[in-house]
Amino acid sequence: MRVAVPRSQYVWLRTWGLRLIFFFAYAMMMLTISEQGRIIHTQQMLIRQLYQNVVELTKARLSRH
Repeated sequence: MRVAVPRSQYVWLRTWGLRLIFFFAYAMMMLTISEQGRIIHTQQMLIRQLYQNVVELTKARLSRH
């Protein structure tokens, strides 16, 4: 004799909830990666500008002596 098992009220959460969580996590990861790329590019530009300033400062110091 089989006993009827009541369906859980969390069927939707089990089937689609994890998919939504993974999709949200993937979207957040992609946003983080794109933001990191932007920050790295900005830092590269800053380093290049600082290097140019160092070159100019070195030239100015050498021209004084």
